[in-house]
Amino acid sequence: MKTLSTLLFSITMLAATQADAQYCMLPGRTSYSTTQPGIKVFKLNTISRTSVQVENPLSQPSLVVTTDTTTLQRGQTYTVNILHTRDSIIASFATARNNIRMWIDYNNDKDFDDAGETVITADLQTAGWYTNTFTVPPTTPLGTVRLRVTAKMSADAGHSVPTSCDIPKDPIDYHGEMEDYHLKIVPATSIGITEVNNLQTSIYPNPTSGIVSVMIDSKNNAQLGIHLYDITGKLVKTLLQEPMQSNYKYDFNLNNYSLQSGVYFIKITSAQGQSYQKLILNN
Repeated sequence: MKTLSTLLFSITMLAATQADAQYCMLPGRTSYSTTQPGIKVFKLNTISRTSVQVENPLSQPSLVVTTDTTTLQRGQTYTVNILHTRDSIIASFATARNNIRMWIDYNNDKDFDDAGETVITADLQTAGWYTNTFTVPPTTPLGTVRLRVTAKMSADAGHSVPTSCDIPKDPIDYHGEMEDYHLKIVPATSIGITEVNNLQTSIYPNPTSGIVSVMIDSKNNAQLGIHLYDITGKLVKTLLQEPMQSNYKYDFNLNNYSLQSGVYFIKITSAQGQSYQKLILNN
């Protein structure tokens, strides 16, 4: 009976520990400067967050947990844009570059250590805009999960590569910043045609035999994206993804992509919003 009681107690404690599992926090940084490297802008899908480069007081964890959330579909490819900074006070760090990492806790087990959860790795990146893409695995469990992103000083300034919990600990402290976001993973059955179209766009000719022009009524197309989806919501082609634009008419030849005739959707995103346009292709 004693053995059974001990076993039941162990199972209960294990279940409680799992239920109370929390994401790791990072220790505070050495308080030498409020201009340590950090993230000033993070953009992913509908998330577009701007902040100062070091948000928390230097005595607090270098992790900022935001409330920002966006919806991602299984099997779809998404673009990430990160504006990261360098230390602008310490002269010896003037040319120090940063290491970029992004993790997604796809299986929602409160860590970022599982295979495939390190979705972006980029070392020795000069401060400024960094852009990359990643694809949500088609078998990802549905539900809300955590995303963690960091910009951290590199070996240029004697630092180790980033890990999601600073384990093993950086030998000279974590000089950088982490930000956490929330993702809602949904099936890849629709591209959300019922979403609000708050960006004025038009496409012509429509129907088209392959040549199509996209017109955008916008004065600020920073980080403009134009993406082509099929009727099932699958991303077919990223037609355009560039940091800045001065032209508001874009011409594309869809015959370059071996597409079958049918119904497609063009998604246009910019700093001012997004728009979906139905396109009929007759080739």
